[in-house]
Amino acid sequence: MTDEPKPKPKAVAIVGPTAAGKSGLALELAERFGRSILCCDSVQVYRGLDIGSAKPSDEHRRRVPHALLDLVDPDQPFAAGTYGELARAQLERGPAILCGGTGLYLRAAGWSHSGNEDGAEACSPDRADGWGELARARFDREWIDREASDAGAVHRALAALDPETAAGIHPRNVVRAVRALWLCERHGEPISAVRRRDPPRPLLDLLMIVLDPGVAAVDEAIDSRCEAMLTRGWLGEVENLVAAGYDARHKALRSLGYRELLEHLAGQTTLAQATWAIKRATRQYARRQRTYFRHQFPDLLLMDRIVHIDHPAACPTARVAEFLASPLSELQPS
Repeated sequence: MTDEPKPKPKAVAIVGPTAAGKSGLALELAERFGRSILCCDSVQVYRGLDIGSAKPSDEHRRRVPHALLDLVDPDQPFAAGTYGELARAQLERGPAILCGGTGLYLRAAGWSHSGNEDGAEACSPDRADGWGELARARFDREWIDREASDAGAVHRALAALDPETAAGIHPRNVVRAVRALWLCERHGEPISAVRRRDPPRPLLDLLMIVLDPGVAAVDEAIDSRCEAMLTRGWLGEVENLVAAGYDARHKALRSLGYRELLEHLAGQTTLAQATWAIKRATRQYARRQRTYFRHQFPDLLLMDRIVHIDHPAACPTARVAEFLASPLSELQPS
C-alpha cells in the first residue's frame, strides 16, 4: 500500500540581485496578503551581522513577522541544507513570502537531491560516521588556510576532482568551491556525477518573482546603500564583533563587506579604500546573482512560475493573489 500524496508547501519567492528592492516588495506583499516573510540570506542568519547584511528594521519586523534570521552566532557553522529544512518547516504552517538573494538557499528549500544535501552535518555536531558539523568546520578551515597561503588552491583542487562543477564556479568564489570539495569528499566521487544520477525533486510549490531594475540602477543603489550603512555605524558593528572575539577565521566575517572592513581595522587599507572595495565587490556579486537566477531555475520551475520584473510596481499582485488562493499541489511520495 502506497502513502497518500502529500501537498507541497506553498511560497512566493522574491529574488534578484542585491539592492534591487526585494525587501520593500516583500514587505508590501506580506502586508497585502497577511503573510510572514522568510529571509533567504546567507549573512542574515548570523547574530550581530545586522547593518552589513541589511537585516529588516525593527519597524518592518513590527509590521510583518520575519523568520530565518539571527539563527546562529558568527562562529557557528550553518549549511544551506539546514536552511532548507527550517524554511520548509515554517512553510508547513502556511504560505509565506521568501525574500533574499542567496540562490543556493532557495534551491535547498525548494528542491532535494543527494548532491545538494549538506544540511545533515549542521544538525549533529559530531556524527558517528565522521560527517558532522565539527568535521565540516575543520575541513573548511583547512582549505581556507590553504587558500590564504596559495591563492587559487581551492579552485584548482576542485578542478582536479570535478572539472564539470569547477567550471560553474568562479575561481574567486572560495565559499562555493570549498562546499563543492566537501560534497565530493563526502560522496567519494565528483558531485556532478551524483547530481546526474539523482536529479532535483521539488519540495515546494513556488511562484518566483525575479526583481532586477538593471545593471546601472542596481550599481547606483549599491553605492548609495554602502554609504548609508557606513553612516549608520557599520564599521562600529565590525569593531564590536572583533571585540567579541570574532575575526576572519570565521566564515561569517568573510562575508561581503565585513572582510573589507576587517582589513581596514587591521591597518591594511584606509576607510576610503575599503569603501571602494566593498562597492566594487558588491557590484560584482550582483552580476553573479543575476547570472545565477537567470540560469539555475528555468530547468527546475515551469516558465510560467518565473516572473521577471524591472520595478516593484510591475509586480503582478493579481497573479500572486491567485497563486496563494489556489489549492495546494500534491507531492508524490518518493
